[in-house]
Amino acid sequence: MEEGMGESMTRVCPPNLRYEQQPQHTAGTIKKIRLENFMCHENFEMEFGNAVNFVLGQNGSGKSAILTALCVAFGSRAKKTDRANHLKDLIKKGCSNAVIHVEIQNEGEDAFKPEIYGDVIIVERRISVSANSIILKDHQGKRVGYRIADLREMVEHFNIDVDNPCVIMSQDKSREFLHSGNDKDKFKATLLQQVNDLLENISKEIGVAHGIVKDLEGSIKPVEKELKELQDKIKAMEHIEQMSVDIQKLKKKLAWSWVYDVDKNLQAQSAKIDKLKSRIPACQAKIDQQLNDIVRLKEGISEKKDAIAIMMEEYTQLNQIITDQNQPLSLARKEALELEHDCNSKTSKVQKMLQRLKKLEQEVQDLHEQHVKNTQAEKSDLEEKLKGLQHEVHTAELDWGRLKEEETKLMNNINLQNEEIKTIVYKIRGHENNCNEISKQIREYEQKQGNKIRVFGGERVMHLIYLVEKYHQRFKMPPIGPIGVHLNLLDAKKWAATVEHAIGGLLNSFIVTDHKDFLLLKQLAKEANYRNLQIIIYDFSIPRLKIPQHMLPETNHPSTLSLLQSENHTVINVLVDLGNVERQVLVKDYDTGKVVAFNQRPRNLKEIYTADGKKMFYRGGVETTLPLKGKGPGRLCSSFEDYIKDLRSKASDEQNAANEGKSRKRQAEIKLRELESNLTSVKARHCIYCTIVRHCENVGRSLSSKKLALEEAMHQHAAENSSIPSSSVEELDVEITEFKKKLEEEQILLEALRQRKDEASGKAKDLKVKFDKLRGSAEDKFTVIEKAGNQCRKIESELELAEQGKAHYENLMENKVLPAIKKAEEEYQELTKMREEYAKKASIICPENEINDCDSLEGCDMKTPDQISAELKELSQKVEHECRRHVVIILPHVIILQPSRSFWQDLFIFSFLIFSCSLCRHSEPIADLRMLYEKKQRKIMKRQKVYKALRQKLDACQRALEIRGKKFKSNATRLKQQLSWKFNDHLRKKGISGLIKVNYEENTLSIEVQMPQDASNRAVRDTRGLSGGERSFSTLCFALALHEMSESPFRAMDEFDVFMDAVSRKISLETLVDFCVAQGSQWLFITPHDTSTVKPGPKVKKMQMLAPRS
Repeated sequence: MEEGMGESMTRVCPPNLRYEQQPQHTAGTIKKIRLENFMCHENFEMEFGNAVNFVLGQNGSGKSAILTALCVAFGSRAKKTDRANHLKDLIKKGCSNAVIHVEIQNEGEDAFKPEIYGDVIIVERRISVSANSIILKDHQGKRVGYRIADLREMVEHFNIDVDNPCVIMSQDKSREFLHSGNDKDKFKATLLQQVNDLLENISKEIGVAHGIVKDLEGSIKPVEKELKELQDKIKAMEHIEQMSVDIQKLKKKLAWSWVYDVDKNLQAQSAKIDKLKSRIPACQAKIDQQLNDIVRLKEGISEKKDAIAIMMEEYTQLNQIITDQNQPLSLARKEALELEHDCNSKTSKVQKMLQRLKKLEQEVQDLHEQHVKNTQAEKSDLEEKLKGLQHEVHTAELDWGRLKEEETKLMNNINLQNEEIKTIVYKIRGHENNCNEISKQIREYEQKQGNKIRVFGGERVMHLIYLVEKYHQRFKMPPIGPIGVHLNLLDAKKWAATVEHAIGGLLNSFIVTDHKDFLLLKQLAKEANYRNLQIIIYDFSIPRLKIPQHMLPETNHPSTLSLLQSENHTVINVLVDLGNVERQVLVKDYDTGKVVAFNQRPRNLKEIYTADGKKMFYRGGVETTLPLKGKGPGRLCSSFEDYIKDLRSKASDEQNAANEGKSRKRQAEIKLRELESNLTSVKARHCIYCTIVRHCENVGRSLSSKKLALEEAMHQHAAENSSIPSSSVEELDVEITEFKKKLEEEQILLEALRQRKDEASGKAKDLKVKFDKLRGSAEDKFTVIEKAGNQCRKIESELELAEQGKAHYENLMENKVLPAIKKAEEEYQELTKMREEYAKKASIICPENEINDCDSLEGCDMKTPDQISAELKELSQKVEHECRRHVVIILPHVIILQPSRSFWQDLFIFSFLIFSCSLCRHSEPIADLRMLYEKKQRKIMKRQKVYKALRQKLDACQRALEIRGKKFKSNATRLKQQLSWKFNDHLRKKGISGLIKVNYEENTLSIEVQMPQDASNRAVRDTRGLSGGERSFSTLCFALALHEMSESPFRAMDEFDVFMDAVSRKISLETLVDFCVAQGSQWLFITPHDTSTVKPGPKVKKMQMLAPRS
């Protein structure tokens, strides 16, 4: 048969279809099919487009054979094609073999092993009467694979399920959809029953496998018990053996411990002898030192006594000379004293005469001037003193004023410094408070970072969540909340805080499905101490609300709803219904918000929120702008790391500022102390100057009073002097002349006496000097003699002490040191003999070098023989007890060992008993038990390892099955809703409404269709009650809804438009073409009817089959 030729036509799609912008996915689509001797085709070849392909032809032209060939090429069995029972029945009559050649596109991201197959995969299925084969080739025709597993791997990669009616709907499957009234048959079309049966079969198989593994694990329990008993027996025997070895070692150590104990005593005694002998040289050195001191001191005493005798002789001679010189000195002194007395008398007389003369002259001369002069001099002195005091007062007042100004300046500086310190302290407290507040915020955000739930309510909400999980079976539907936990925010770093202010308290609220759950959740919140919890009642079954475009704000700025994402549609519905998030617009700053809110004022706008913390709205002609409270990244922020980092930087800055303020405070306090010290100094000087001023003022007042008294005395004396007679002056002149003559005579006599006195004084002085010199020499000599006597007495005292010391050390040597050494040496000899005796006896038990092998008994070297004996007794009792338990051997009672005369005999008896015990210790060799234990242990461990691996694999399978079961239930619920929406959406194009009800418990799927011409408004629940065209169109809508639920690189439908009239066929074709172009995959439609209503285009290809031969 010749190839059918397709024609290309152009089709304009509605504006609402945006398939032009979607990328073309070519991987897995059918590029070409070639059939040889298959069914009615002898040699047929057809190429397909990447989008919509219509295969047109009369009945019997071989259209359906193309779909059958595709099913067989992709591994379907002959029975599932509903065309034959065996593949050989599909061979054309009169031929012995058939070939199906299918070329598949392999380009794009979903390409299957492009490095092996290239851009085209060739599937070639050869069918003969006796066998059939599959060959996979690359784009060059080179064979790559030939196994059915290779084909399945490719089919699974491209998700090509030819047995699924949503992928390939043949004529028979189409009729089943049209004529079946069984709801269970329709349920099978969703493939949910197949998945559910598969999951249940897997669950049963896993349960059986668990039972098998459990039985296998239980089968090794007796062996494990036997292994444990064997291990306990080995441990007991090893313990007994080890204790016996320890007893042997203790016995040897006990034998030699007495020797070592004597060695310790010998060492101590040797050290004692060495210590005593070390005293002899020291004692002898002391005696020798005392002897040397005695000889030296005796020689010193002899020398001192000889020197004292010589000095005494010299001192006696000096005393004799002094006695001889004493008499002339006394006579010269007497004569000089007498002449001095006469001279003094005469001088006194002359002085009196001169005084009388002066007095007389003064009386004449100073009668008129004496008083005046004295008064003027005194007045002048007073005035000078007064001026000096005034100058001092003026200087003190100036200094006092300067100090006062300095004091005032210092007080002002101190006040300013105190104010500065107070300001610094206030700033320091502010920085520290800020630092503490920031640290508190850091801790809060770190807690929020670790647990997102705690962000929306703290510990109270955590307790409430715990109670909800604890009593979840009491709820009809588990509560949803807090709402903020279920929200994700786009561009959270920029809008988190703004969106949080926009949504407000709804972030902390919970959602329940009815009033009963509301009361239960309220009770649990009260128990969790979560007061004022906002609980919202909302129907969980309501699908996500679709808001029409005309109900949204007419602005290019994002709304709160556009930034929110949530997997739970109920959360979004609550925010829309209660929070009006679709009417809240977000802008970047205040100026932009002002323009949008107050100038543009778009419809459906409720509020404007700015990123810089403003809320704006226009209501009732009033423009309102409010600041938003609170700062921070917002609880909807995906991560608080950046904000915590900024807070830590701020805390560090605040801490540094506080430290800097403390440094400034210390400097200010130092400066304040300096100012206070200066002020104290100024005040002290101020007090001194005040005292000086007061003293000067007092002295000035005293001088002023004296000046006034002096002036009064001058006036009075002047009046008295004016009355003196002139005769008194003449009498005084005569008396003065006579007195001068007598004075001259007396002066001549006085001069002679002075010369005689000077001569006598010089003589006496010479004698005195000579006498003093002799006397000084005598005193010096006596001092030297006295000093030598003291030294001699001191040396005698030292000599006496040295003799006493010599006697003490000689007595110590004779009575203590030598007898102690003799006694210690005797004790050392006794210990040496005892050591030889103990070593001889211990060597009989064991050589000394065997003691070094007893290293396992740690600490015995530091124990005494009595302690080792007690330990040996205790260990022997334990051995006896263990032997009675396990080996049934009784050890005799161990004798308490003491270092007595029978000690070594008892030790020999004990050694014999231990040796006897070791001969019959075990009933079977311990080495055989160990070998048996290791053999069984290896066997058990190997089986345990295998069973553990099996258990882990089964657990992994069980977890995977549970996850898939949850996903299956979730997808089944969504599929139910989406299937009904899509079905109704396709029916609406013809004015029909419908509903699909899926019951997963009974595995049924029912279709209800409401016809627009039915006046009774009753829904048709059985499609067989519809007309042929309505039934075909409803079935087509149902198939399209199922198609949209699954994915496949290509889809095919055969005679989908059977029983349809022209109008229904036109609507159906338009629906099909729009749907196929929107889906973007490859579609193959086979129909014998006219498709002229479908306009050709780049994505629509029509291919006409040749008419069948007569």
